[in-house]
Amino acid sequence: MTTMAGPLAGAARVRPDGWLATPLTTVPAHAEAQARSLVHRHHPAAPGPVRCLTARYRTAAFALGAPPRQLLKRHGDEAAYLGEVLAYQLLHDEAVLPDLHSTCDAALTLVVDFLDEGADITSEDGFDELIATVATIHTAPARWSPATAEAMSRWRLDTSTHAATPAWLREPASWRRLLQLTAEAHGDEHVPLGHLDLKADHTRRRPDGRLALIDAETLRPDLTGIPDLVTLAHLGQSEGRALSPQWIRHTYRRHTNRLGAQWSDAGLVGALHAFADATGLISLHGVDQ
Repeated sequence: MTTMAGPLAGAARVRPDGWLATPLTTVPAHAEAQARSLVHRHHPAAPGPVRCLTARYRTAAFALGAPPRQLLKRHGDEAAYLGEVLAYQLLHDEAVLPDLHSTCDAALTLVVDFLDEGADITSEDGFDELIATVATIHTAPARWSPATAEAMSRWRLDTSTHAATPAWLREPASWRRLLQLTAEAHGDEHVPLGHLDLKADHTRRRPDGRLALIDAETLRPDLTGIPDLVTLAHLGQSEGRALSPQWIRHTYRRHTNRLGAQWSDAGLVGALHAFADATGLISLHGVDQ
């Protein structure tokens, strides 16, 4: 495993080249021909024509309809596909993702709304809306139906806090401290959703005008929301933005607490330090200051 640069440098790691046994074609024309066949067999209600947007060895995306109304996403990795489908299921009622229309486990494909309008996060108001969306995702477990809560019970903090810590962590004691602080803020029955792929070009407008995130495959039920707060701080100081990391922390705390959490500022700073110590994160990008 190699360390990844970026907002989570030191903590995040990526697989080496060649890890995927059956990579997807990266030739757009070939990918598009395969997608047309998959849509015909597995998503017959989806509109046409099919147009390739991206063709990568891990994932491919295709616009469906003219003008595009839906989007087909194809995965080469089953775990990534299942993770993205799980994200759509867990966040179904939150209106923070594009609407999901259909999935196919055999083809590792899903069809969602095509969201063409980007969400502007260059201003403080726009970034505030992004933070509110992230907070909605992090607090979603408090609003799950009993059936969903039961299905996800193995990931609850009252279980994971006492389980063996993952082998990749640098300091297990700091990881347990992070989980304890998260439980103090969200409750012992909380499932610590987090690890979103937060980028400016992953923000869109839903038809109802609300900000939505795309590419939800990275969401995990066992990493807490703290890495997303770190990424928000990095994003707030990238691509010409100059938003105060302290303002980002206070805004995140305000939105999560409005949605039922009970973060104190000291607890949130402590959780940031615990995450960095546990994972080897190189920089908190000033969000703890």
